[in-house]
Order: sequence, then structure tokens, then C-alpha cells
Amino acid sequence: MKQITEVTIVAFFLMIISCDDNETNEEVLPEFGTISGTVNFSGTWPDSGEVLITLDTNYPPQGPPAAFAYITSDDVSNGVYDYSFGDLSFRAYDAITITYWSLGYATAGSNYSLIGSYIEPIDVSQDTPEITLDIDATFN
Repeated sequence: MKQITEVTIVAFFLMIISCDDNETNEEVLPEFGTISGTVNFSGTWPDSGEVLITLDTNYPPQGPPAAFAYITSDDVSNGVYDYSFGDLSFRAYDAITITYWSLGYATAGSNYSLIGSYIEPIDVSQDTPEITLDIDATFN
């Protein structure tokens, strides 16, 4: 009986010693992506109207953009605007555009000018969750 007890105790200690604390070196995969970068403006900033940067799932745009932001002259430092579109679903995006709306964005019609763009597929995926793209935009 003493031998069975000793074997049980030894087996118990071996089991405890062999247990890890379940730490793993597995990489945690991102669930969303980010597209960011700078817009380098040249030309004279207009006195009126609105400037928008949009991330489009289709180009030419068909429907609302996947993400957008208004850009004001106060957002620009030395001609450079830093942008970031975060929490993006993994998919292909077709374009980033910078448009100037001379009568304001809310005004119906096509009163805008394309002043800068990146028009190529942008594949946001777990393999490429963070993408940096710099864009030039010119006011005429």
C-alpha cells in the first residue's frame, strides 16, 4: 500500500510540474485594418467651399464612401494633412479621392473638382492590415 501511495504522490507532482501556464507564442491576428498617410496640398487654399477626402469601395464612386473626412485649412500644417481611416473591414477598396466642392458638399449637383487621388485597388487584409499611402492634391 505504501508503494501505491508513493507512486500516486510522484505521479501527482510530475503532472503539476509538467503543466505549463498555457502561454503561447501564437500571433494574434488583427480583426480590422487601417489606411493612413498624408495629403500634400499645393496651390492656394480656397476662401469658400469644402474639401473632402473619401475612401471608396468602387471607382467611379457608386453610393456612399466607405469612409470620409472634411478637411479645413486649420487641419493642414505646412501644406500637409495627416489622414487615417481605421476599423476597416478586410476587403479591396478602389480609391482614395480628395475633392473640392466650391458650393459646399450639401449642395446638389456636380459642383466639385477632383484635386487629388489614389485610384488603384487597395487590399486591406490580415496579411496587410496597416497600409500607408501619401497623396498629392493641387488647387488650381
